Amino acid sequence: MSSLIDEVLKEAGFSDAAIAEVKAGKLHYGGSLDAASDKELSVKLAFHVEGKIDNIKLVFLHLPAKKKYDPTVGDLGMIATDGGDGTLEDFAGIKLSPNEVTMDKLYSNAAPGSDLNLSKDEIETFKKLGKKATHEEIENCLRQVLLDRFRAYKKNGLAGIKPYARSKKEFSAGEELKNQILHGPILKKRSPTFYKYALDYPNNKPEGAEESFFWVNSVIDDKPTIALIHRVGMPHSNEGYVYMERHFYISRSHNCLQGIGAAMTHGEEETVVLYATRTSTDQVSGFGSARSETR
Repeated sequence: MSSLIDEVLKEAGFSDAAIAEVKAGKLHYGGSLDAASDKELSVKLAFHVEGKIDNIKLVFLHLPAKKKYDPTVGDLGMIATDGGDGTLEDFAGIKLSPNEVTMDKLYSNAAPGSDLNLSKDEIETFKKLGKKATHEEIENCLRQVLLDRFRAYKKNGLAGIKPYARSKKEFSAGEELKNQILHGPILKKRSPTFYKYALDYPNNKPEGAEESFFWVNSVIDDKPTIALIHRVGMPHSNEGYVYMERHFYISRSHNCLQGIGAAMTHGEEETVVLYATRTSTDQVSGFGSARSETR
C-alpha cells in the first residue's frame, strides 16, 4: 500500500527511485512547473527534514530563516505580530541602501515602467515630494507605501493589490498570483479547502489555519529590493501540513512570487517536503519556465 508521500510525489512527477532517495535524505529537483504565464520562472523540489511537522510549522510561521540561507537578504522584519493592521514602526528597519543616491533618483523620478513596481497613485505620491526630497523623506514615503499595501492586502486579499504602472499596460500582481494558484492541480485535488482559501483570502479561512507577515530587504543587482511576504499554513489530515508563501509585493526586479508546500510525516521524527515555487518577472517574458528558488 502506497503512503501519502509516495502518492503526492508521484503526482508531482517524481520517479519511484527519486522518492526513495528523498526519503533517505537526498534533495531532488523535479524540474519546472507548467507555466501560468510567459513571465514565469518555476521549480519543484522534494527533500527530507529531520524534525516533526510541528517544529517545521513554528519555523515557517514565526522564525523565517531567510538571512541564514539566502546571501542576498540584508534585513528582515515581522509585520503586525499582534494580528492587527500594522504600524509604520513595523517598517522602521527598511533602508534604501546600498546605492542610496541611485535609489533616491529612481524614486524621485518615478514613472510608469519596469524600474520600480509602483501604482499610478504611488508614483504621484513620490512626485509630490519634489526633486529636492531628502533620502529620509523618500524612505519615509516608501514605508508608508508598504504599510498601505500590507493593509490593503490583509483586508481584500489578491483584489487589494494595486497594479504596477507600466509604459504601455498596467501589470496586476494579484491576477498573476491568482493564475499561479489555478495552475496547481495537486493543491486543488489534495487540499481543496486550502486551495479555496489561497484564492479567496482573507475570506473562507479554514479551521486551524495560521498566518504571519514579514518584509525582506534583499540586494539584487546591487540595489535594495523589498518584498512583502505572507505565510499561511494549516494541518492536513493526521499526516501533513500544507502551506503557502506569497510575495504579494516586490519593489523592483521581480513582479511577485508564490510557493506552495506540503510537509508529510515520515517515521517518528522525520518529514518529507514537496515545495513548488513560481516567480513572475518581466525579464524572462517569452522564454518559458526555468529554475528559481526561494526559502
